Parts: sequence; structure tokens; C-alpha cells
Amino acid sequence: MSILLLLLRLLMAPMPIVPAAATETGGAAAAVRPESAPKTGPEALRQAQAQQAAIDAAPVKLRALLRSANDTQYHASCVAQRLAEAQVHVALARDEMRRLTDPAGLSAGDRDHALTRLRLIAERTEELEHAARLCVDDDLSSITATKKETAVSPAIQKRGDVTSPPPLPRPCPGGVSCVVVPEP
Repeated sequence: MSILLLLLRLLMAPMPIVPAAATETGGAAAAVRPESAPKTGPEALRQAQAQQAAIDAAPVKLRALLRSANDTQYHASCVAQRLAEAQVHVALARDEMRRLTDPAGLSAGDRDHALTRLRLIAERTEELEHAARLCVDDDLSSITATKKETAVSPAIQKRGDVTSPPPLPRPCPGGVSCVVVPEP
């Protein structure tokens, strides 16, 4: 549950508003993500409604996956976590749509902020659907151990463990002032 609260806090935090001049002359950043700049007017509202519909559909899809994931507790728990997060996304997206369709109206900055948050929630919801599918897929959701046996030649076995540190130097026999360094 703490992950959900962290996500909620992250999504509710105010985002810095980038001046329009920075996005228009952004060069590479604008070329990489042209959809990141929110559109205005009825086109933006249609896009927001489409994103809202996709977010609303996610819990239904995840519930279907949850029914098919009941073969093991691990799969069901994994999908249930994704479902809980998707339900939080639905509530957040509805709040943003309520702000966008408020008859009192919003300032341009608030409208852009709401559109950006809605887009980010929609992207994260897509990631959740993908993660839930991975939970159910046995090949990608588990870690397998591999056992590898090797044969060690007798010559290496005679030398002993080559990864251990060499023996420490010791004084020379007979009281001579020297130090014997063993062979590596």
C-alpha cells in the first residue's frame, strides 16, 4: 500500500510550468516528444476523454487477468497489486477530467497541467497492464536457477585453490636477515 500512497503523492505534486517559448524552441526535446505539449481546444478535450476511457477500461482488463491468475498465490498477488494501482489511476483521472470540464473554467496553465497529468496517468496505466500480463506469463515472471557442472583437470587440482591469497612471507632459517617469499 505504501507504493500506492507514494504514487498518489507524486501525481498530486504540482508540476513546474514550462514557458511556451521553451517548448517551441526546445529543439531536440520537442522533436523527441511532440505529444508532450498539451493541445488546446476541443481537440485536447477529445484526447483527454480518450485517455480517460483507456484508464477506465484498465481495471476491467486487470480483473479478467486476475481471474486467470488464480493458479498460484504469487500470480494472483502480483496482478492484484497492479489492479489496486489502476483503481487509484481511475480516481485520479476522474478528478482531472472534472477539473477540465468544470463550468467555472481553468486558467491556461491549470488546463495544461491537468492535460499533462492525465496523459502521464494514461501512460502509467498502459505500463500497469503490461506488467500485469508479465505477472501471469510464467516465462517472464519467474527466476530460474541454472546448475553448471565443470570438470577440473588434475594439474589444477594439484596446485590447490588458485583464488586464495598466497602464504605470508616468513623469516629465513638460521637467523640470517632475509625474508622467504613463497612461490605463487
